[in-house]
Amino acid sequence: MRLIYVNEIGLDYKGQKQYEFIFSENDEIEMEEWFDIPASSTSSIKSPDIEYIDTVGLLKDSDLNLELIQNSDYFGIIDSVDGIIAMAWEKLNLDSENERLFFRFGESIDSITKKLKSKGFTLEYKNIKTQISWKEIIL
Repeated sequence: MRLIYVNEIGLDYKGQKQYEFIFSENDEIEMEEWFDIPASSTSSIKSPDIEYIDTVGLLKDSDLNLELIQNSDYFGIIDSVDGIIAMAWEKLNLDSENERLFFRFGESIDSITKKLKSKGFTLEYKNIKTQISWKEIIL
């Protein structure tokens, strides 16, 4: 399972940020909007289509402050897919002696989990394919 997108959900009632880490087993992701440069110039939805998503990890109750490629005024999401820049990275803090977190397109779910755990964060996972199949069975 590999990282294909990081989405900021927003602030919770305590003012803490929440993020979705979106994972896929699919090696070929085709999203036309990802070719827009800069990424922040397009108002269309840039999250991957549901067909590409297998698992979503929710990071909540977090003081982690990430910069996201989809908000970039210089790069497109395709630059992240091509390995030019990370999908998400921790904002620079000159007062901190800790390593900054960064998350690359295609990075394994184990690597993401390990990086977050090193800073005391955990993801709550939801298997999207299983949820969809149960919905289909019920309907």
